[in-house]
Amino acid sequence: MSNALSIATVTAVIKNLLENGLVSDAIAASVGDVLVTALPPDKVQVGSDERAQINLFLYHVTQNRNVDWISQEYRNRYSTSNTYSTNPPLALDLHYVLTAYGPKDFQAEILLGYAMQMLHKLPTITSNTIENALKNAVQTSTSGVFSQAITGLPVSNLALQVGQIKVSPAFLTMEETSRIWSALQTNYRPSATYQVSMALIESDSSDKSGVLDLVLSEPIIEKVTMPAQAEAHIIVGSTLLIQGKQLRGDITKVRLSNIDKLFTPFDVQDTQVSLQVPPLHAGVQTVQIIHQALVSKDEHNLVESNVMAFVLHPKITVETLHVTSLQGNDEEDLRSIDISVKFSPKIGKDQRVILQLNRISNNEPVTYSCLAPAQTEDTDTITVPLKNIRLGEYLVRAKVDGAESAKSKNQSGEYESPRITIK
Repeated sequence: MSNALSIATVTAVIKNLLENGLVSDAIAASVGDVLVTALPPDKVQVGSDERAQINLFLYHVTQNRNVDWISQEYRNRYSTSNTYSTNPPLALDLHYVLTAYGPKDFQAEILLGYAMQMLHKLPTITSNTIENALKNAVQTSTSGVFSQAITGLPVSNLALQVGQIKVSPAFLTMEETSRIWSALQTNYRPSATYQVSMALIESDSSDKSGVLDLVLSEPIIEKVTMPAQAEAHIIVGSTLLIQGKQLRGDITKVRLSNIDKLFTPFDVQDTQVSLQVPPLHAGVQTVQIIHQALVSKDEHNLVESNVMAFVLHPKITVETLHVTSLQGNDEEDLRSIDISVKFSPKIGKDQRVILQLNRISNNEPVTYSCLAPAQTEDTDTITVPLKNIRLGEYLVRAKVDGAESAKSKNQSGEYESPRITIK
């Protein structure tokens, strides 16, 4: 089938995008005539014959195990026949080393910077961009190997079969980079490595039934936690680390507590997804990883992970404190107070809130606990009346559906706020 050319197509597309960028980029143009190739690095001319050059070399191919769902819509749209393969497509990640050459000072550095900027501006390459790049590649070199390989194939169909690809830098350690260049058996030059996801290759075997027997690769959540240096409690705005297996899909989203809206994480890896916690009600929340297919955002093409729970803690500040009456006897003075506390996030009208005061005293510590009045609507401020409170300095805490409020610590590791003084 024609999409056996997917690997070569991806390489040709990126090569053509780099070539076209050279024409319009003033910095790259200042280097002079630049050649863009896709050769093994040991085949690039160096030494006295060296010239300004950018080389894109496919050094490794791995299986993309996060292809969660190849829909019938995909087959209808991208297959060149009306039959359907009995095997799921082979999903591949392509690993490239991008190398810059130059016989003069700074030429290689300038070209490498240009190429990396170019790829950074195009992290996702759509089928329309792929089609235009293929047309340019064919027109530029009609006698080239790739042009001859796709002779007789509609470029638009080939672009649709490749679909959408993502280009992302793969920052390797010096040891990993050394191993690559040792395997290439050539001298190291300024370079950068990239991963392209994903190229699909279908099986030649097919049947007439149109029934797809697809194995779904479901994401698995094993743990929900926070960065090591973060606060002790998960609050709104915290970074939530969702750890597990097969978490990265074509399009990765996060569902929180069965909310219809899906949230977009800011970092997605195969074993970890990072999400900034949005404003939700405090208490026990659930998290779920959702995979969508690149070719369709239809809700029926979703693959869902297992559900994992975490506790979202409220953050409080004391807004006002009023002493409403003085009470007491010969032994001690007591107070009745109204204390207004502001919550982040808002308190739901059906949530249960308990306010606690802990007196800071080495000799006579004391704790007061009071159930807050029921609310008729969601609110961020609750006023709680307390009676027969002793004088002194108190730490203020709150529990919302059992989730205790976050507290600030001083340099000694002792809780210091929020606090009030009753006198």
